[in-house]
Amino acid sequence: MLSTDPETRDRAFEEFYAEAHDQGAVDPCAAASLPFLFGMADDPATPDRAKVVRLLLSIGRAALEHDPEGVYFTVNGVESRAHVEITAAMPERADAFVRHAADPDPLVRRPAIEAVGLFLADGERAARVLAERLSAEDGIVERLLVVRTMARLAGRLRATRPTVTAWLDDLIDGPAWPPADAPVRLAALTHRALIAPDRDTPDLVPRAITLLREITVTPTAEKPCDGCRWCRMSSYVRGREVVPTVRPAHLAADFFDPDHVWEEHSPLSSVLRALHTALGDRISDRTALLVAQLTSPDAATRYDAIAMAQDLSGPLPHPVLTRLLDLLPDDLAAAQIIRGGLSRWSGGRLTIAPEDTELLLDTLTDHMATLRTTHGPDVWATPNPLIRTAYQEAVMTLADHRDPRALPDLIRSLETRVDDWRVLYGIGGYPQAADRLVPLLANGLRDIDPDRPHAPIPGSLYLSCLAELKDPIAIPVITDTLTWAGRHQSWTMVTSALDALATYGPTAQPTRTLVRPLTNAPNDAVRTAARAALDAFTGRQKPQPTRSKPENGGYGQEPPC
Repeated sequence: MLSTDPETRDRAFEEFYAEAHDQGAVDPCAAASLPFLFGMADDPATPDRAKVVRLLLSIGRAALEHDPEGVYFTVNGVESRAHVEITAAMPERADAFVRHAADPDPLVRRPAIEAVGLFLADGERAARVLAERLSAEDGIVERLLVVRTMARLAGRLRATRPTVTAWLDDLIDGPAWPPADAPVRLAALTHRALIAPDRDTPDLVPRAITLLREITVTPTAEKPCDGCRWCRMSSYVRGREVVPTVRPAHLAADFFDPDHVWEEHSPLSSVLRALHTALGDRISDRTALLVAQLTSPDAATRYDAIAMAQDLSGPLPHPVLTRLLDLLPDDLAAAQIIRGGLSRWSGGRLTIAPEDTELLLDTLTDHMATLRTTHGPDVWATPNPLIRTAYQEAVMTLADHRDPRALPDLIRSLETRVDDWRVLYGIGGYPQAADRLVPLLANGLRDIDPDRPHAPIPGSLYLSCLAELKDPIAIPVITDTLTWAGRHQSWTMVTSALDALATYGPTAQPTRTLVRPLTNAPNDAVRTAARAALDAFTGRQKPQPTRSKPENGGYGQEPPC
């Protein structure tokens, strides 16, 4: 951790986190390391001091989350009560966190501010330190963090609740002063309602919306994302080598809430998410708040509202749906809305009321037409990951509803083999196009390596598509696959082909001469599938759906490997 090489330090911190929080337990080595870590944090010459303070906060917070009466074990089976030792040590070292909370480096101050609220035993002193920090801080991230930490202090030490609530009231209703700007007032209003339900009055949401509308700009990061998980995943294209030309900008200077690091673009979003949690099942209030978020002049606030809309229970309220659809011209918003919320294939969490389905599909169709006009007819394979994701997921959302307007793109993908692994999850709903789809699926099956039938696309996936199409012209393709798979003893492919034939029932009876010998195959799954297929051919057993796809349709977001 003290190395002059940044990569060495990064690796050391990663390994230390893994050891200190070993399988959910606090390891004895973490307790033994505390004096060294506090010494490193106190030394101005230590590189990455912010990471050291953050590590101390992480160790202490993990210890507090453990049962003080409980006994835990390390991965080696060693009994550990290190959490008790750490819980006792942190208050003794709390003065160090007080000093670090005033450090010139904001990245050092942030974990120290949280630690003051967690570990300082004198609650009144902790409240004074935090109140002083609010006056001294000029960054939105630090000021919001102070308000949240003060509210959590009232939860940890109930004796401080009168002091904290009075301080929050002053922020909400007191005279205007520099630290009490709209974001701080909104945070104070939210946390006051959380710690004192009597302040959860009918005017809570209108007041929050008024404050939200005063917030216009989120601090912009110095540089765009340089390769987070989302960007790396979005840049994947099967069938074409591309270099991403656009990456989504991470608008917040730094993420505020580590629990939602992949969703947040604005530090204010932690406050808004807490307010949604406080409102619970009050859907009308949450709808009004979401509409205000989705129509905010601040792009970061709008982007984060998309994720919060997915947490609403039941069908999406019409006002929220219309505001979401209004955001589709924004590339990043479109990618977030369609992939994260609407596309069933990507595990979308938004439920649309039946009366809104036509509006949704028509709007997506118009959006796709706009993208084709702007980026050309091959937009499905554009190097821009945001445009590509938004377009492809729009197509798959149409396919979820078996909308014929998705079919040209599904066929085009199979023809070009660009990201064709996606469309295989949707083409089974288009039996009317079997004459065009079956030959394309047959081409894909011909490229399957019998020694690697699951890569790059599972052969069973092609077979399940042929089964779903329910067109007899697919039967010869399935039987050809059954023959070569049996010759190579690729038993998983044989089983999948038998399952596919069984779905055709008596229509596939002419294939029984191929199937019957497989009832004596040296593979249990093959023998079972063969007997089931023969029963289906004679009508003694109702054809069963193929077993190649998950039942819930949630196929995840990662490409097959």
